[in-house]
Amino acid sequence: MSKKILAIDDEVSILEALKTILDDMGYLVTTFSNSIDGESAALTEDYDLILCDMRMPERNGAEVTRNIMAKKPNARILIITAFPGDPLARQSLDAGAKGLVKKPFEIGKILSFLREG
Repeated sequence: MSKKILAIDDEVSILEALKTILDDMGYLVTTFSNSIDGESAALTEDYDLILCDMRMPERNGAEVTRNIMAKKPNARILIITAFPGDPLARQSLDAGAKGLVKKPFEIGKILSFLREG
């Protein structure tokens, strides 16, 4: 069975790129451009990996991570960011995110997380 991935990012072009790359590799990818809808999906479905942008209008990645981890402490979340030095990055990791993936993407890092799980 293919691994399920949830991607949450307010930039639709980022979601389309992720979906194309990961779909082509055989993963089942669900995307949301609204962080509240994405968080809701993460809480109602089981995913092998959740990719979450750090800076979004509705809720930032640290808030989404905190909310998901409170209900699903075994969730595997990677934060997507163009600014790894941003204080929100530290808050996201403190909330339970497993790591950061820099934009433009380090696709190899995403794939290694998928292989580990």
